Amino acid sequence: MSERSRGVSDTLGFVLVFGIVVSTVAVAYVGGFDALTGARDAQQFANTERAFDVLDANVEDLAVRGAPSRTTEIMLSDGALQFGDPVTFNVTAGSDYYATTVRPLVYHADDGSELVYSNGALFRQYGDRAVLFDEPRFATGNRTFVPYVVTRAASSDVSTDNTRRLLVRTTVADREVRTFEDVDADLVVTSPRAAAWERYLEDELDAECDGPADGFVDEVRCPLDADDVYVQAVVVDAAFN
Repeated sequence: MSERSRGVSDTLGFVLVFGIVVSTVAVAYVGGFDALTGARDAQQFANTERAFDVLDANVEDLAVRGAPSRTTEIMLSDGALQFGDPVTFNVTAGSDYYATTVRPLVYHADDGSELVYSNGALFRQYGDRAVLFDEPRFATGNRTFVPYVVTRAASSDVSTDNTRRLLVRTTVADREVRTFEDVDADLVVTSPRAAAWERYLEDELDAECDGPADGFVDEVRCPLDADDVYVQAVVVDAAFN
């Protein structure tokens, strides 16, 4: 073999080895980058979930322990916090009723998953599927208690664009209690998460509810089998700073 042939072989070998090395590094970089991004997003979601737990506890301080206001810090990173679609709760007893509209607080992650605070309940939402992971303050028995935690925007100018560290200040704006005595009452919840509400209410009330599993769209209706039904409404203004 000539010296020229050996030079070509060495060059070809170097190109092949270099190509393999570059390909391996590229695959490792892409795969590793995706894995790191996924881990970062999962950690951010977990951090925001813990912040929502704190928000829930702070609002409970307002509703149950009479605190005038509370502030919750939420680190958004690449996500966004906003008010979700209205949810209605309506206790009816014959021709009498007490209805309210709640604006849930919703955290939207980049991957499309969501965390939702709605009337004292916390949900994880993945597409159309919602899972309740922290229950509201319903109490059942001969005296059934139905809470209305009516969250709403403190002002019309609400935006979290380009925000990384957000302070959510919650303040009590109003309180009211209604009583339904010795009557057959029902609770109707109209919500995009009606299926999750149905699962919770059937277990909590030990009742057969009519909801999405029965063909209803975004609605669940449950009987309140009690001598007396008490509804406590606490209106909470939420401001973003």
